[in-house]
Amino acid sequence: MALERELATYERKRRELAELAGKFVLVHGDDIVGCFGTYDDAIKAGYQQFGLEPFLVKRIETVFLPRLV
Repeated sequence: MALERELATYERKRRELAELAGKFVLVHGDDIVGCFGTYDDAIKAGYQQFGLEPFLVKRIETVFLPRLV
């Protein structure tokens, strides 16, 4: 599956990225390359750094789970 490695990297780093919720993360392979305020900025940075190599841009989201007592 395309971007499987990048998606796995995002999932591993999700807690660390939670404080940046709403921003866009650029992921290449096993690396978080950077966080950006807009999708367009993240895409531009991805193409500048990686050209046509696969990379992932994803909006950072937090998931709040109810606490079970």
